[in-house]
Amino acid sequence: MNGHEVALWSAIAAFFGYLLAAGLFDLINPASWVEYLGAFLVAAITGGGVYAKQRLDDAKKATSTTSTTDTRKDVH
Repeated sequence: MNGHEVALWSAIAAFFGYLLAAGLFDLINPASWVEYLGAFLVAAITGGGVYAKQRLDDAKKATSTTSTTDTRKDVH
């Protein structure tokens, strides 16, 4: 799995994890649609935050591995 796939799956897990924690599975009461919409919005923000954090970590890791490699040429 590459970094993009890991970030995507992490975001999906965070999204559905938040929906589960918010109790969105009680869909019988249609009067509380505003609560469901709010939970959905917060879950989307949480998933996006997790995705962004994972991608940032991947970028930092890629930068640190390329910066440790000495690409300078020896001039004699």
